[in-house]
Amino acid sequence: MVPPGIRPVKEERVDVLEGLVGTQQSRLDLFEKCRRYRRESKASQAQAMGIWPYFIPIQSQAGPEVVIDGRPMLMFGSNNYLGLTQDERVKRAMVEAIDRYGSACTGSRVLNGTMDLHIELERRLAAFTRKEAAFVFTTGYQTNLGAISVLVGRDDVALTDRADHASIVDGCRLSFGRTVKYRHNDMADLERLLAQQDPSHGVLIVTDGVFSMEGDLANLSEIVKLKERYGARLLLDDAHGIGVMGANGRGTAEYFGVEDRVDVI
Repeated sequence: MVPPGIRPVKEERVDVLEGLVGTQQSRLDLFEKCRRYRRESKASQAQAMGIWPYFIPIQSQAGPEVVIDGRPMLMFGSNNYLGLTQDERVKRAMVEAIDRYGSACTGSRVLNGTMDLHIELERRLAAFTRKEAAFVFTTGYQTNLGAISVLVGRDDVALTDRADHASIVDGCRLSFGRTVKYRHNDMADLERLLAQQDPSHGVLIVTDGVFSMEGDLANLSEIVKLKERYGARLLLDDAHGIGVMGANGRGTAEYFGVEDRVDVI
């Protein structure tokens, strides 16, 4: 029984669809669904109020101070922690590279898009992070998409922190394996889930080093103990740790003194 004045959820959903397509027999138009969302969502309300925080064009160099809508403002949302985008040595090296190699590669890395610069950069990154090899992606997001989807196979399991970045979530979705989330930085919950996994299947623990939304650190000291105890592997997304954390800037693994116990960074 439905209380008076309360409409069944199914009936409300039918009304929404009819509003989009006219009749129940008509095909749902995906573009109209997008337009309806744009008109009626909180996103459009935020845009109308001038408080929409996304896709704001910056009219100056991306430093500690930027110009937006002709006004100077302080930048608190940048990932440019070390200010390297405005470092004169970096800018000169970029100009020299463009003069020598041109403005872009002419194909994918797999075919004809790998330059000797890529190889040298990857060699230096591997040495810096004290790993046997490195591979450069175009963005941090694509790094997780590529790495996780390749490592986690059909019968494997990815154990992820509930506060992990969206790129980790999408990387797990692209894999053919199963994804199980443990409570944020809850080592007891992580161990409980590790103990439940079939030992004949591979297990990859995936965590941020520095959680970009919460601002706290993964409990790497305990995570490496658990992954070794249960024979799992560990992938560390250290997008906000490399260059910032640790005595030499090698990230959260260096900060916790577990560089040699983290499998993939």
